[in-house]
Amino acid sequence: MDINNFIAIAKVFIPLFVVIDPIGSMVLFVSMTSSYSEIEKKEATKDAFVYGLIILVLFTLGGSILLEIMGISIMSIQIAGGIILLIMGVEMVREGDRPKSTGKTYKNPDLGIVPFATPLLAGPGAISLVIILAQSGFYAVLEVLASLAIIFIIVIILFLSGTKISRAIGDKSLKAVTRIFGLIVAAFAIQFIIDAVKLLALTI
Repeated sequence: MDINNFIAIAKVFIPLFVVIDPIGSMVLFVSMTSSYSEIEKKEATKDAFVYGLIILVLFTLGGSILLEIMGISIMSIQIAGGIILLIMGVEMVREGDRPKSTGKTYKNPDLGIVPFATPLLAGPGAISLVIILAQSGFYAVLEVLASLAIIFIIVIILFLSGTKISRAIGDKSLKAVTRIFGLIVAAFAIQFIIDAVKLLALTI
């Protein structure tokens, strides 16, 4: 792989990793599964991996077709996705944590699906992002799919090792990392909006 190919893949992988944020989701996973057995944690991890990946793969492959059927332009999804990402990024910077859909701690057999597969891993920001990144053509789709596969393998590793990692690193360090990710998310969001406005200006 030459440097240009590496840079091209990095431009896809990095924003996807930051938006999906396996580290932030791991922190929440450790908190919400503290009373779970190892078997229950593995089952929740499997559900988060399978359903989260399926959702994002489907939108990568068919997102543009869905937009065309609904009469929505890619510029619209870029602006909407950019706003969603910007809000998410600001919340991550301010709170040092992923936006939470629930604070419940009781045992939920579908915990891996909701909230982890969606909306945490495959949320509006990630869905918007895969549609945007896959617009450039066949090779862009392959780069998105490869990046998703790598990221969700990382999700499995982090979720299964989450308790040990949290103890080793500490909550403060994890929150600091999440705040840095939030800043990057916000920067990507603003860039998406700027790019969409430029495209819109050319079509007027």
